Amino acid sequence: MNKELTFEMFKYFLECYFNMSADYSELEKVITEFNSDESIENRKKLRVELESITKLAEWEAVQKFILKNGMRNMDEDRTKRFIRVMIDHVK
Repeated sequence: MNKELTFEMFKYFLECYFNMSADYSELEKVITEFNSDESIENRKKLRVELESITKLAEWEAVQKFILKNGMRNMDEDRTKRFIRVMIDHVK
C-alpha cells in the first residue's frame, strides 16, 4: 500500500477502548462497551472500516497500523482473528 492506512474509527477504538490496559481475553467485553457507549453512526463507521481492512488484505500494513495506534504487535494470523472477532461483534 502506497499511503498509510487512515482508519479513524479503528484508530479511535484501539486508542480508547482496546488500549494496553485491555487483555485479549477481554476483547468481546470491550467491543460490548464500545457498542453501548458509541452512536450507531460510529459503530457503522467502524464496521465499514473493518470490512475494508479484510477486502484490502494488506495484513502487514494492518499490523503496522495496530502497532502504531494500539501498541500491540500481532502476527498475521492473530491480526486476522482480531479483525474477524471485531466484525462479528460490532453492532
